Amino acid sequence: MIRSLIAAALTLGMASSAFAVDKAYFEIKKVRVTEVTEQFPQTDVMAANGLNADCNSSQMTLAPKFTGDTADKVNPLNAIELFVDQIINIGKKIFAVVEAGRPVVNLKIDTANALPKGLTCWSDLSGWNMPQSKVYNVQYENGFGMVVVDYSYRVTYTAGGSADGIGKYITNATFQPANISVGWGFQLDATAMVPSVFNTGSKRDPVAGMQMNMEWKVTSPVAHEQSVESYFVSGENKLVQLD
Repeated sequence: MIRSLIAAALTLGMASSAFAVDKAYFEIKKVRVTEVTEQFPQTDVMAANGLNADCNSSQMTLAPKFTGDTADKVNPLNAIELFVDQIINIGKKIFAVVEAGRPVVNLKIDTANALPKGLTCWSDLSGWNMPQSKVYNVQYENGFGMVVVDYSYRVTYTAGGSADGIGKYITNATFQPANISVGWGFQLDATAMVPSVFNTGSKRDPVAGMQMNMEWKVTSPVAHEQSVESYFVSGENKLVQLD
């Protein structure tokens, strides 16, 4: 009888220890988000996303310029067939980047844009700057100090395009997975969101602005962590990570 009790106690003790070990593995104790741009090469999303094939030029035309008294009564910006000071997103607002720990394969790459109302394609504008990109790294550590999720994503955009020299706009803004490593028993899902585009300039000199969010969640049998990082992109070719 005593031997049976001792054996049962040992069995329970081992099961308890095993559960504690398993729980520590599946717990999330630390999360780090850092910029690591220098470790990854810049990619040319404009060349890769298929927009060249999809864009049909709208043949944007400008109405005659106004001079003299007429210029005082008619705003030259209103003479442009585009509403240059009304900035809209003609691309995706929400798109998956990582599903169940695997990058979403999208040959055309979903993108967002901050362009004048009435425009059908970024190629009808001119003066674009070179595509810009930054890479950020997210790491999750478990109860043992092991990195169980290691996710790097790239923020890419092209800015500065104008309509006959008026305005500074944004095109091909997107998130791309740069590197993903997910430990056994964990799942990573990431979604890109572009909640708003707006004019940070004036009616006469519009400057596009765009908020971009990278949202992700990490789950395990005992943990569920959800995070978001927000970024501001400017038509003046600036990218700022928001607090």
